Amino acid sequence: MTRWRAVAGGFALAACSEALVFAWTGRVTLLGGLAGSALAGYLAGGGSAEGAWHGLLTAMAWGIVLIPGLVALSVVTDAPLPFPIEYLVPYLDSAGEATAAILLTASLPNVAAGAIGSYTRSQDERARRDGERPQRRRADGDADEA
Repeated sequence: MTRWRAVAGGFALAACSEALVFAWTGRVTLLGGLAGSALAGYLAGGGSAEGAWHGLLTAMAWGIVLIPGLVALSVVTDAPLPFPIEYLVPYLDSAGEATAAILLTASLPNVAAGAIGSYTRSQDERARRDGERPQRRRADGDADEA
C-alpha cells in the first residue's frame, strides 16, 4: 500500500533541495529528486521493494513539476539540460534514444535511491532494537550488565 506522506516528504525535499541548487548555481540537476526518493524510501520503510516503489512515485511526482519548469526555463532563459542528461545528449542519435535516456535517468536512479533509503531504515531499526536489549548473553551463558 502506498504511503502518501512518504511521497509528499520526498517531494518536499526534492523541491527544496533543487530550489537551493538552482539559486546557488543557476542550473537544474536531478540530484534533488534522488535525495527525495531516498527520503521517501526511508519514510516508507518495509522492504526494498516498498522503498523502490515510493522512490519511483516521488520521482514521477517531482517530474510532473520539474519537466514543465525545465521547458519554461529553456524557452525563457535558454537554460541547459539538467545534469546528467546534458552529458548524454552528444552520444544519442535519435529522438527515441533521447526519450529513453531521459526516462531512464529520471526513474531508475530514483528507484535505487528509494530501495537504499528503505534498506537504511531497516538497518537503523535493527541497530535500535539491538541497542535496547538490557542484557547481552556471553558465550558461556553469563549475563553482562548493560
